[in-house]
Amino acid sequence: IMSGCNKACSYCVVPRVRGPERCRPPEEILQEVRQLVDGGCLEVTLLGQTVNSYRYRSGGRTVRLADLLAQIHEIPGLERIRFVTNHPRHMTDDVLQAVRDLPKVCPYFHVPTQSGSNAVLRRMGRGYTAEFYREMLARIRQTVPEPAISSDFIVGFCGETEEDFQQTVRLVEEARFKNAYIFKYSPRPGTKAAQCYPDDVPLEVKRRRNNLLLQIQNQISLEENQKFIGRQVQVLVEGPSKLGQKSPETQSAVQLTGRTRCDRIVAFVGHRRLIGQFCTIRIT
Repeated sequence: IMSGCNKACSYCVVPRVRGPERCRPPEEILQEVRQLVDGGCLEVTLLGQTVNSYRYRSGGRTVRLADLLAQIHEIPGLERIRFVTNHPRHMTDDVLQAVRDLPKVCPYFHVPTQSGSNAVLRRMGRGYTAEFYREMLARIRQTVPEPAISSDFIVGFCGETEEDFQQTVRLVEEARFKNAYIFKYSPRPGTKAAQCYPDDVPLEVKRRRNNLLLQIQNQISLEENQKFIGRQVQVLVEGPSKLGQKSPETQSAVQLTGRTRCDRIVAFVGHRRLIGQFCTIRIT
């Protein structure tokens, strides 16, 4: 629904290679969704580098992401709406209220944190503090029932001390993300970080921090997933799992995977004809 980025994160090449934010007209987006639904699509994902900053002005009228969600929600035949990736500074109350009030909008938020250290966030040029991010998490959970929240982190960024890293660990332990994507920093040519900051964290330190943070998050993800045992969830069946893909085409019952509204992947045995349909699955 938009391309480019207006942010100035010091490690990122997107603004340089894709240019500033450009939002597509809502009428164009709605028409595309209608065409997808007419072709049998049940779920759409609205994409943008900072998708929650979507804003289209025309004829004295401004359409924001919350407005667009409400318009797409009215399209008959569409069952689910997702949107990624979000920026913490644009997680406004109207977006949260749209997720809460529109049944087709999935209660899933991917909001990259990148670091729990304010010093590192400043060097990254993220434009917020760890305290701001924590407050945003609280607003999500106060507004939306049972939200699923995931995040991104970069470890070993320029100048990251052991205390900086421990601040990130504490944030992850507090936030209890559904999952997190964790990356070791590597400089990108042409970025401010590559030009202005030495890549001074040794690779073995980056690896240790990456593995430790991943271990902590994996344990949190396991504990959060275990809460679903015994519950029934609705999944949209996406296709055979990696195990199911190895099964002969003539075999009707294979291991399939589906995705819940909260973006959890569920594996189960079922008939291939279930692909593309909604199923209710009890989690064991």
